Amino acid sequence: MSKVEAVAFIMIGNAERQVHWRVKRDAEIEALRATTTKAELALTQAENHLLRQRVLDLEKALARRESAAKSAQTKAASEVARLKEKNKEIQFKLRQMWEYNNEIANGGGLTFKASSLIAKALHPDATPSEEVRLEAFKAFSAWKGDRDAARRR
Repeated sequence: MSKVEAVAFIMIGNAERQVHWRVKRDAEIEALRATTTKAELALTQAENHLLRQRVLDLEKALARRESAAKSAQTKAASEVARLKEKNKEIQFKLRQMWEYNNEIANGGGLTFKASSLIAKALHPDATPSEEVRLEAFKAFSAWKGDRDAARRR
């Protein structure tokens, strides 16, 4: 083999080695790209799973808050209804008391206030002040005048 042939052989061998090295390097690069792509995909899927879990947790928290709000609203509505009913009962009792007081006053009877003032002034265990005696006398005089007026009707 001549020197020219040996150089050509070496050159061809070098060219083949470079091609072989490029092919090997390209395969390694592709393997790294595939591994990187798989890792990125796995990371993205993990992030996606975490975000979906967070959305589920937020939906559960929202459902709990809505349930608590509805419960509070229901309790408030029932409390309002109970208070309205209690108010009606008290208004009815008050109306009955006013009617009874008016019946007594119009029929010539002594009102509770007037009878209380007179009883306080006449009670044997207490010595009433001049002011208490005066109030009792005014209540008695008013009752006496109203009673006479009621009889004349």
